[in-house]
Amino acid sequence: MNFKQEKERSVFCWNIANPSIQRAGQQAEWLRKRKENVLVLTEAKQSQGCVFLERYFQAYGYNVIFPKPEGNEYGVMIVSKLPLRESGFSDSVSYLRSRVTSAIVQFQDETLEVIGVYVPSRDNGYEKTQKKKLFLKVLAETLMSNCLSARRIFCGDLNILEPNHVPHYPFFEDWEYDFYRVLDKYQLNDAFRHLNPNCQEYSWVGRTEDGYRYDHCFVSTDLLSSVRACYYLHQPRIERLSDHSAIIMELVLSKVEES
Repeated sequence: MNFKQEKERSVFCWNIANPSIQRAGQQAEWLRKRKENVLVLTEAKQSQGCVFLERYFQAYGYNVIFPKPEGNEYGVMIVSKLPLRESGFSDSVSYLRSRVTSAIVQFQDETLEVIGVYVPSRDNGYEKTQKKKLFLKVLAETLMSNCLSARRIFCGDLNILEPNHVPHYPFFEDWEYDFYRVLDKYQLNDAFRHLNPNCQEYSWVGRTEDGYRYDHCFVSTDLLSSVRACYYLHQPRIERLSDHSAIIMELVLSKVEES
């Protein structure tokens, strides 16, 4: 007799804004109550607050991958309740490698690759603009050489907007929108937009209350039909645990078994 066994997988992605020790303690206690299997934490530095988070989760038995950024650079921390090992994707990134952390997550007898990314912001300065532009170029090239990988989640604070973002901000340039389009070309799909074709949500809000959907969760095409939910959680931004909302994605995969 055949039957289907459903297994839930969930990813919680959040920009933690390189917290102080005090705020890191608040974030840690709040995050430990979360039910999600995997936490992808962006805008992490080799700072006291981020190292505290790493050691905190290790002490509670979580598996943590946090390649330490050098100097004043930023990185990404992946925290998992499930077995975790590094994947080779981030090693292929030849520029600002610390801003990409990739891992293989073991869900019982099945694996998923999780890639966490923190794209530089540019603030209209020439040097920052060139830094962001080069990073996106290198990241797109890395995806091109790895685009056949299946069962992949690509998420983080990408500091880009979808081309039809509402409202439209004229200071964003074509090369920034092009990266969003590139993800679709390489078999990565916007999970939130797939489930919410007309909904306007924002993960970062400026002082003048202008909203931006900077934080994203993409999945490889073979996982798209398994996405049960993808939504933004505004609580951590409203409570000032960070200046970003989190994005959460839930997957349910069914495996046919015989008995």
